[in-house]
Amino acid sequence: MTPLGRLATATVAGMFLCLVVLYMVAPIFVGASVSVTGGEFLAFPPQGFSNRWYANIASDRLWRAAFFNSLIIGALAASIATILGTLSAYGIALTQNPILRRVLIVLFILPLAVPHMSLAMAFYPVFAKLGLIGTHLGVALAQGLFAIPLVVLSVMPVIRRRDLQLERAARTLGAGPVASFHLVMLPIMMPGIAVGAALSFMISFDDVTAPIFLSGSTAGTLPKMMLDALALNSDPSVMAASTVIAVLGLGLFLIGAWAQARPRG
Repeated sequence: MTPLGRLATATVAGMFLCLVVLYMVAPIFVGASVSVTGGEFLAFPPQGFSNRWYANIASDRLWRAAFFNSLIIGALAASIATILGTLSAYGIALTQNPILRRVLIVLFILPLAVPHMSLAMAFYPVFAKLGLIGTHLGVALAQGLFAIPLVVLSVMPVIRRRDLQLERAARTLGAGPVASFHLVMLPIMMPGIAVGAALSFMISFDDVTAPIFLSGSTAGTLPKMMLDALALNSDPSVMAASTVIAVLGLGLFLIGAWAQARPRG
């Protein structure tokens, strides 16, 4: 290819990349701009500038309750998914049979292929009998299932054959199974665990399907509150809450990316 052809190709590729990035981030900026509108209704472009809608969700009891419910449920769901997903990824990595290992990987990422609506509806009659409807734990258990595949996919790539040999070396030097896992494997897996935990929290914080079926009237989350507010009054408070979620997600993404990029000792 001639230098002019390479330049043209690079230019077209750069323009395409810019358009894709714009397509991905533009809705965030549109939502953020509408959240500071001075008008009474959702409209773009915004009418003036005001932080009243952020003050509204900060002062309203229902918005605050939904936000704290999301934090509690997100922390529970992330804990469940991180613990189960990390141990599952570790067990899959220890599996010697390559066919069995592939089967296990498919089984553990299967929840990604099943619609969350179907899973939430399947949970409902079981949780109703167990008395988990309307509880933080009930919603967190459902959302933890949604997030386990993400933890498995985040942790498995950081476990290598060489890392497993280091654990075996620790075992031959007298370390027990728990000590070798804690002292050798856990630090190695920590970047993947951090990414998986951040993704799990955001999957929970952003999910509206499980709360619709399982939260009842006492464990409603911020996304469910946003959906209810859109149905009732459609004021820009919804966009303010949406921007809060977007900023929180961006922060967690940067933390996870930083943890993933840290050099491993």
